[in-house]
Amino acid sequence: MEKDINKADFLNAMHESIRLRISEASLILDGIQESIDSETHSTAGDKHDTSRELMQQERNKAAQNLQNQMSLDGLVLKLKMIAVSSDVSFGSLVLTNVGWFFIGLPLGRIRFEDEDILCVSGNAPAAKLLESQSVGSSIIMNGKNIQILGIT
Repeated sequence: MEKDINKADFLNAMHESIRLRISEASLILDGIQESIDSETHSTAGDKHDTSRELMQQERNKAAQNLQNQMSLDGLVLKLKMIAVSSDVSFGSLVLTNVGWFFIGLPLGRIRFEDEDILCVSGNAPAAKLLESQSVGSSIIMNGKNIQILGIT
């Protein structure tokens, strides 16, 4: 049987995890930029330009990842300010007969305090099905009857 999870503790853990991802993404981006900056111009021509272009593409991917993580960080801060509702809404931590769902962070399955929590964006199909439901309500998801047991 699933245990109660403190939503504030969960959000604090997600915030720490995302801050770590931001730090890692920054280090990767800095490393790629150093490689680009230290690449000396060669007389090899096309080979040099191709190598530099590949590094630039990697830099762009790393910069996009950093931006995504920073957006998630801002989202966690907003989620911390949302009051608990009696109905499932953006920011809800929902206990069902099949496990936990968190509506608001598109992080996938997260392990927290020995429980698996499926973290989905507010636009995810699971979130849309759960939206506006209350404790005791049931929905059908992927052919399964899912009952809402708790909302925090």
